Order: sequence, then C-alpha cells, then structure tokens
Amino acid sequence: MEYTFGYDVENILQVQDYVELNYEKDYYRMSRGYGDDCINYLKLYTEEKDVVLDELIEACDGQGNFEE
Repeated sequence: MEYTFGYDVENILQVQDYVELNYEKDYYRMSRGYGDDCINYLKLYTEEKDVVLDELIEACDGQGNFEE
C-alpha cells in the first residue's frame, strides 16, 4: 500500500511514529522532502490489515492523496 501526504503535520507525525514503533524497517519505506518536518510518502510492504494505522491515516484524509 502506498500513501502520499499533504500538510496535516500533526496527524502525519502520528502515522510516522506509529509505523516506526510497530513495523520492522524491512516492511516500510518513508520519504521526507528536503526541509520538511514529516514524511511525504509511505509505502508498506505488507498486506495485513492494521486497524490502528488505518484510523491514523484516515485522520489525515483530505490533506493528501491515498492510494491502495
């Protein structure tokens, strides 16, 4: 699953922190633009459903482009 984020910094930081704490580095890729405070892009290399992560990403809805 791939996600690109907009400017909802507070909610995006929650997504970033959650992924870093709950996933091994081999299971995700994050990208941050030069000078940005939080990630702009997240790719998960797992097909398992994570309800908590889905809720955190939903909180960012309207502030970016979400693709599955």
